[in-house]
Amino acid sequence: MKMQLRRQTLSLLLGAAGATALSGCFPLVAGGMAGGAMVIADRRNPGTQAIDRGIQLEAESFLIKNYGDNVHVNVTVFNRRVLLTGETRTEGLKLEVANKVKAMKNVADVYNELVAAPLSALSARANDSYLTTRIKGSMIAQEGVPSNSMRVVTEASKVYLMGIVTEAEAERAVNIARGVPGVKQVTKVFDLISEADKRRLDGQK
Repeated sequence: MKMQLRRQTLSLLLGAAGATALSGCFPLVAGGMAGGAMVIADRRNPGTQAIDRGIQLEAESFLIKNYGDNVHVNVTVFNRRVLLTGETRTEGLKLEVANKVKAMKNVADVYNELVAAPLSALSARANDSYLTTRIKGSMIAQEGVPSNSMRVVTEASKVYLMGIVTEAEAERAVNIARGVPGVKQVTKVFDLISEADKRRLDGQK
């Protein structure tokens, strides 16, 4: 039954990925499925999950209000660590954005992967969404990868992986991402835990 569910989920994700390539829009089905399972399997406690959502909403609102079309910034938050990817029109804006986000309440750390460059085209963003969906689908199909406790972010065909994982899980996730055609680079932004911590967080004996 478990393997059958994985196959069905993978089929839905890959189908959505194909739709992404045609329409240029990120598939809502993938986000909805991840969101539905996230609370059950996420290794963060509910309080941390709520804090992460609050940080993301605050940062995104701040960026829209203060920078508008001068930046294209994706904000990803996991375990109070903020990953910033995308483009700013100047080097000064790149540093300013990171500093402003780092000063926000509850932010533990900021990984500034922004680049000072012209804002990316919609076609490039659609391709990044497609790669992300392919990677997520491959992770769901692979035993031993806690995909519901991870974030996959793709920017300019470069992949960033966030989550609370063991060394072995991190290695498997990186190998999966590297194996997807079109991926140029994989960067780990993991919180590494021991096997004992994994069993505790997963509720295993």
